[in-house]
Amino acid sequence: MFPKNAWYVACTPAEIDEKPLGRTVCGERVVFFRGPEGQAVGLDDWCPHRGAPLSLGRVVEGKLVCGYHGLEMGCEGKAIAMLVSACAASRR
Repeated sequence: MFPKNAWYVACTPAEIDEKPLGRTVCGERVVFFRGPEGQAVGLDDWCPHRGAPLSLGRVVEGKLVCGYHGLEMGCEGKAIAMLVSACAASRR
């Protein structure tokens, strides 16, 4: 058990590059990436759509994109867009 109201070192700034960085901090899975202005962002390493680890995705224009279905997560940890396939778009 870890105190939650404390500071812990999860990584160095140099470790956060163009790919998502997954870590376990105090037993919690966290993903780090660089936002649109280059700021470091840390979110739960869990996609709300299917529960896939976001650290297995990619960063596109400062947004974290889930590798499973393409859900885009913003710096606040909220889904901001969903990839739509050409097949699904043609049904609209």
